[in-house]
Amino acid sequence: MATLFRFLFLIPLGFIAATVAAAFALLWPFLDPGALAASDPAYLAELAVGFLAQVAQIGSVVLLPWAVFMVATEVLGLSSILLHVAAGFLGGIVLSLAAYGTRPPALSVQTAIVVASLSFALVYWIVAGHAAGRWRRRFRREPAPPVASPAEPPPLA
Repeated sequence: MATLFRFLFLIPLGFIAATVAAAFALLWPFLDPGALAASDPAYLAELAVGFLAQVAQIGSVVLLPWAVFMVATEVLGLSSILLHVAAGFLGGIVLSLAAYGTRPPALSVQTAIVVASLSFALVYWIVAGHAAGRWRRRFRREPAPPVASPAEPPPLA
């Protein structure tokens, strides 16, 4: 039951939480807190819709690479935080290169992409990745205890 809960609820929840964290990390440096305090409700609603659109965009871009990585970590039982963070960092660099090619964007945009990918990896690890592969331990067969050999007959005198 716990394995079913993990695959149907916890892993998708981890993905959703990670996309929300990545969108927040991506958009936060570009927001002006002073403008938000004196904003009208229409601007705040537009900001919320834009944020949700950013979450959807991030989720759709990283869904397939994340799924491959998630299956690999679950099957192989790799739950290291360093592995998840390294994969997030590498994913951010690859995404930046794929999106912008040889003409890199401003350094602030590159930094935002890498920070968003690192936050994605870290939040996913916190929610679901730290227990990757634990479900396999329940299905492993324990070796059978050694069978006692029959007692040898006493030697003839």
